[in-house]
Amino acid sequence: MSFVLRDERRRWGYAAGALAFCAVCISSAPPTEAITFLMDDPVLVVEEDWMLVLNEPNGAVHSPQFHTIMSPHSDVNTSYAQVLWNYRETPNYVPGGVQLQSYSGETLVRRRSMEYGQLSTVAETVTWTQRLATDGTVLSFEVLNGSSTTWGSFGKDMRLDDTAYLPDLSNYSPETSARESCVTYGSNRVDSMVITQVRYYGASGLLFTDNTPRVVFELE
Repeated sequence: MSFVLRDERRRWGYAAGALAFCAVCISSAPPTEAITFLMDDPVLVVEEDWMLVLNEPNGAVHSPQFHTIMSPHSDVNTSYAQVLWNYRETPNYVPGGVQLQSYSGETLVRRRSMEYGQLSTVAETVTWTQRLATDGTVLSFEVLNGSSTTWGSFGKDMRLDDTAYLPDLSNYSPETSARESCVTYGSNRVDSMVITQVRYYGASGLLFTDNTPRVVFELE
């Protein structure tokens, strides 16, 4: 069975553009209030499990490309982290691989690139965990426990640290991650992108597990 796939370029730029409204992004999870008020201990670490399912990537046109967002706040107006998947954007555009970026408002603060090549396997599933942590002074963001057919295991050295002076992550919301993340290019080559689970940790360990699936994108 064969079919024709159409690639649509949706390139956004570093910050404000990348966070503009994206027509291919949806969130199926109902709005939720902050969960942290249910917990006795302050939330110091949050982990999000992600899953992306491809149908037929096309390396000739560097497709698909997507980005994911994670913020310690309920919005992206102050500080947040962004991951560019299957391309790197700064200082120059390069197809393939992954780039981590941290922002303060619209200012790019730090970046880190990984040369993994381009996603190339039909019907492959890419899974990873995004982790946000604060020690009161340093806010760290990292990607870990990654797995895909094309890239194999990844996430062993994918971390950015920034000075933020946040005592806890009480303002974090998974709805922000779902709302601001997007398939930016070649959405017709992606079947779905979902946050499958969110875990909250305090000084005493695991505080709460949220098993609500949050669908960021689903091919119609």
